[in-house]
Amino acid sequence: MERRKNYYTVLGVAPDASISAIKKAFRRLAKRYHPDVAQAASSEHFQELQQAYETLADAERRRRYDQSLRERRREDDWAASWAAPRGAAELRRPVQPSSLSGEILLRPDEAACGGTLPLEVPVAATCPSCEGTGGFVFDCMICGGEGKVQRRLPVPVRIPPGVRDGTVFQVSVDDPSVLSIILTVHIRPL
Repeated sequence: MERRKNYYTVLGVAPDASISAIKKAFRRLAKRYHPDVAQAASSEHFQELQQAYETLADAERRRRYDQSLRERRREDDWAASWAAPRGAAELRRPVQPSSLSGEILLRPDEAACGGTLPLEVPVAATCPSCEGTGGFVFDCMICGGEGKVQRRLPVPVRIPPGVRDGTVFQVSVDDPSVLSIILTVHIRPL
């Protein structure tokens, strides 16, 4: 059975995005990928965008969709627990990598010039003391039995010159605890 793509990823918005942010993202992508406008665009891709928008813009449909995502995640966790090797590994608490989202606020002159923005992203890392197990008999004193600790990951983000308000970047990260970072640019009015 083929799984649907994550609608939040399709539109390039965070799971807690407002309705206005969802509408803005859809309009921007629809202009770019509409089959009548873009020669290389596929109608399937545009239909996927439309389906994502219709689902996330309607409060009741979004609530049901979010519920189905949570159920799918639980099923995946359950299936992964059976596939995991037995022994010490079964004591490890699962640390699921995910995408992070954030916003970048730029002055108009910064947006015009572009450059590199140094970010420090908070991430959860495997506890070095208990190696992610959370402790064998008692909870680990460093992580409190969670198996992970918070740390900051330096991520340089390259902002191209002439970036526009509402532009969404997806930044890949070389860290197993983060799949990617989705950043939305906002330009401060003067």
